[in-house]
Amino acid sequence: MSQVDLDLDVRVANYISANVKLFDTLTLGNDYAPGMSLSYTLQPAGPATRYYDGRRRSFAFAITAKHPHGIVCINTLSAIMDIMENATPISIKSENGSFKFISAKMTTSPEFLATVQDDDGQDAQKYGVYQGAFSVQVII
Repeated sequence: MSQVDLDLDVRVANYISANVKLFDTLTLGNDYAPGMSLSYTLQPAGPATRYYDGRRRSFAFAITAKHPHGIVCINTLSAIMDIMENATPISIKSENGSFKFISAKMTTSPEFLATVQDDDGQDAQKYGVYQGAFSVQVII
C-alpha cells in the first residue's frame, strides 16, 4: 500500500480562506515578506493514539498576521479562530483521503509579537506582528 501525502494544511488553509475575509493571501511558512502578510505553520502536537478506525492525531497551527494596524491583525486572527472552532467533519475534508477531520480548538489567543519595519528609510511603514494558534484533531 502506498503512502498518501497528508493534505491537512492545504484543506484547512482553503477552508479559512473561503470563510474569513482575509487582508492578504494565507501562505505556508513563517513569511515576513515586505508589506502585509498572513502565514501559517503546522506541526504534529503530541503522540498519535491508535483506534480501530485509524490513529487519532493532533496538529498545531500557528497563524502570523502582519499589518500596519494591529486591530486588523487581532480581528482577523479572532475570526479565524471562531471559524475553526465551528468547523465540522463535513466542512473540512481531505481530497486524497489522508485524514478525517474531528475538531479544532483555539490554544493561544491572538498576541502581539513585534513591531517591524520593511526598510531603514525614515518614512518606512511600521507593521504590527501578531500570532494566534489552534489545534486540529484528525484521524489518519
